[in-house]
Amino acid sequence: MSKRPASPRLSISDVAEERGLSESTVRRLISRGDLRAYRIGKRIIRIDPADLDALFTEVNPATYAIVGGGAS
Repeated sequence: MSKRPASPRLSISDVAEERGLSESTVRRLISRGDLRAYRIGKRIIRIDPADLDALFTEVNPATYAIVGGGAS
């Protein structure tokens, strides 16, 4: 028998609270395809924590000003 992968377990409200975002921002990230989400049944949407971690990347301070994010 093959082992079933762990099911995604974070709700939209869990993600919003954990990352300090609004629920509408989380929904926007999902609709744009920036954050992968899984529908369970007709109404339940869950996010895998690994997909959430992949969305957020550390900013390199040395290149932050170059990409227009900081003062020159």
